[in-house]
Amino acid sequence: MKILILSFFCLLSCLTWAQTKNTSTEVRDYREVDGKIILDLVVNGEVAGFVLDLAGHTAILPEYVERLKIDENIPGEFKYNEFLYKKVPVVKSVLIGTMAFGNNVFGNGVSAFVLGDESYLRELGVAGIVGGAMFRNVVLTIDRRRKKITTSIPYRPSYMKLDYRTDIEVLPGSAVVCPVTINGTVYSLLFDTWNDGMISMTAEDFARIDGTDGGVAFVMNGYGKSVKITKTKTAVVCDFVKDQLGSVVVAENKELPRSVLGSGILEKGIISIDYQKQKIYFQPFDLVEVKDDVVGDVASSVVPGKLNPITREYFLEHIYDYRKDKEFVFKGDKPVVIDFWATWCGPCMRLIPEMEKMAEKYKDQVLFLKVNADKEKELCSMFNVVALPTLFFIPVGGKPIIETGATPEKYEQIIREQLLKK
Repeated sequence: MKILILSFFCLLSCLTWAQTKNTSTEVRDYREVDGKIILDLVVNGEVAGFVLDLAGHTAILPEYVERLKIDENIPGEFKYNEFLYKKVPVVKSVLIGTMAFGNNVFGNGVSAFVLGDESYLRELGVAGIVGGAMFRNVVLTIDRRRKKITTSIPYRPSYMKLDYRTDIEVLPGSAVVCPVTINGTVYSLLFDTWNDGMISMTAEDFARIDGTDGGVAFVMNGYGKSVKITKTKTAVVCDFVKDQLGSVVVAENKELPRSVLGSGILEKGIISIDYQKQKIYFQPFDLVEVKDDVVGDVASSVVPGKLNPITREYFLEHIYDYRKDKEFVFKGDKPVVIDFWATWCGPCMRLIPEMEKMAEKYKDQVLFLKVNADKEKELCSMFNVVALPTLFFIPVGGKPIIETGATPEKYEQIIREQLLKK
């Protein structure tokens, strides 16, 4: 019996370890312009800003098709030919090669609409819109107070309390519908991060609201500015998840296909959306201490003479920060060799021992680094690393010399003749 109990706890420990190893959390800053959440994504090796619209679809302005190296002759694979939940003029759809927001949010062959005339998006200085479909494989957490976006796999951040949640419905296009109680009646509202207000309703739902006349307000349609004046009501009681929001202003918008919960809810607390389990978490900012629990491989200190594993964060800090500099500017004062590899890649695994020998041989002259391509997807997208192994040879003050394949003799020659030339 004791042996069985010990076996059980050993198995439990192994499962816990495996669960931890398969967990990843990334915390990224975002910026706001005119109340819109803007994320910097890497698209086909180019960094571009996109407005987060969880009730929309990924879409780009026409002038960015060429800038982002998108082949406009390859159509996207949408099952629909227009925006499903708002009126937005589109020209056609295209297929984006790679699109990444960190390493948790990554896509190959991403379908996107090409937008019609949307001058307001140009005023915001963005390339387009990123919709909820990009986040369907992660738990997405938005903290407006800290201006942070957290993407986690497979669980919510630990500071989000388990009992502060409710069920949601995930619609086609990965739009989210959640229950909101107004004056005792439950309404199913589409969560719309483009909409600046708290609650906007169709004419039918608005007529059902019992509230005092709140005067008029501006509303938005499509991706234009807030220009249309509409009626509002002040509802006395509004509850979302476990939070009592008190009285709220409800706006009527006759052009909405369905009623929405806008980004105004982000002023009240933190939201986490678990697309896979179809749950939404919401809690006031000060309910618990917010402490980011970032899990994953942390870049270790780089040791001369070793083949050192590094992360995106190390690359940005010590090699080249592509978020700030358009042209490659090497930050280091010693030549660097970077090996992009993966455990499933046979040539990669055969090359690694040879790279370790070179690292020892040139330890006082060259730094040797390696990047796990399966884990550092944004870096691979940024530099179009599609074949493995791929190696970067970076001279001081120069640009990367890029080679593919497992040819250590050739690589040592590049080190001698290109990195260490006098």
